[in-house]
Amino acid sequence: MISSKEGEDELKIIRKKFDAASYNDSSISMGTGCTACVVLVTPQKIYTANAGDSRAVLCRKGLALPLSSDHKPENEGEKKRIQAAGGDIINGRVNGGLNLSRSFGDFNYKKVKGKNWDEQPIICRPDVT
Repeated sequence: MISSKEGEDELKIIRKKFDAASYNDSSISMGTGCTACVVLVTPQKIYTANAGDSRAVLCRKGLALPLSSDHKPENEGEKKRIQAAGGDIINGRVNGGLNLSRSFGDFNYKKVKGKNWDEQPIICRPDVT
C-alpha cells in the first residue's frame, strides 16, 4: 500500500502530524492531535515507545501479551500531572475534552504558563520499555 498513491497520501498526513508535534504550525488546528506506538524488534530485544492510547501486543503461543499501556487521565501518575497543571478530569476526559493524557499536537492542552512541556496537562513524552 505504501507504494500506491493512496499510501503516499497517508504517509504525507502522518509526516505532517509528527512535524506538528515539534512546533506550532498555524496551518494545523490547535485542537488536532494523534497518538503513536512504535515497536523495534531486534534479535535480542523488543523495544516499545508509546504516547497515548495506541497499543502494541505480542502474540505468543496464541496469547496476546501487552507491550504498551494506555495513557488515560484516570491513571494515578497522569492524574497527578494533569491536576498539578490546573487541569480537571471530567467523565474520564481532560477538562471534559480528550479521553487520553498523552498525544502529539493537541496544543490547546499545552499552554499552561510556568509549566515545562512535560508538566502540561497533555504531554507527548512516550513510555519506553
